[in-house]
Amino acid sequence: MKIAFENDFQQKIMLQTFEEPTVLNSKADVLKWRASWMNALTKWHSPYKLVVDISNLSISDDSVTEEVETAIKFFKGFFLRSIVGFGLDEAKGHSKLPFDTVVSKDDAYKKIGLRLQQDRDPTDFRSNIQIQNHFRQHVMELSFIDPVKIYSEDQLTVLKSKLTNNLMQWHSKWSLLIDCTNLEIDAARHQDFEKLFKFCNGFFMKEVLGYSPKGKKEDYPFTVYRARHRAAGQLEGEGNFSGEDADCLSRKKPAAD
Repeated sequence: MKIAFENDFQQKIMLQTFEEPTVLNSKADVLKWRASWMNALTKWHSPYKLVVDISNLSISDDSVTEEVETAIKFFKGFFLRSIVGFGLDEAKGHSKLPFDTVVSKDDAYKKIGLRLQQDRDPTDFRSNIQIQNHFRQHVMELSFIDPVKIYSEDQLTVLKSKLTNNLMQWHSKWSLLIDCTNLEIDAARHQDFEKLFKFCNGFFMKEVLGYSPKGKKEDYPFTVYRARHRAAGQLEGEGNFSGEDADCLSRKKPAAD
């Protein structure tokens, strides 16, 4: 059973794709699916929605329906919010699946409630900045829609303004998690970032961590981990993303990257 997993952490959507023809004949087959799915969840630390490409999947027996339903109930205990399949083909027994199925991938994403980005000016730095608040985990997550290099004081001023405006929603201590996938920072601006973080410390910020550096040689004025779950795991050790309040599956202490 070969399944590919793609994770959109910003939209909180997991995509599963059966990459080769697969037939669910028995409970054992469903358990193989469940095991692969569970392994993929080690990268997640928040509720998510699932989209499944079922175009290569066939259901041979009605009894499998109950087993799949049991698996879905199990994963709802691990913060699965909803599930939709696409590639609907009645000849493959897809009507036996205990979740919504549609024909196209676009229809699946619409049904799952994907938040589409509004049209914007790609040169507008402010609109490129995205901030998500994980209030239960006491974490603010910063990311950038398109690739950006921060090289000017004006950009830092805009970033500070947006962070400050977002802080109006906060009434507790928090940590900053930065997605570096689309982020480069000019070395000349590192000291300005340190001043920005010092400013945020005055508003109860505890820690700054980044993940997914844009390049192997890219340098950032804060600690960066290769994977998001490692950065979140570090916050787990600081009391965030942990236990009942964390929506977190990992309890392992991360090794430094």
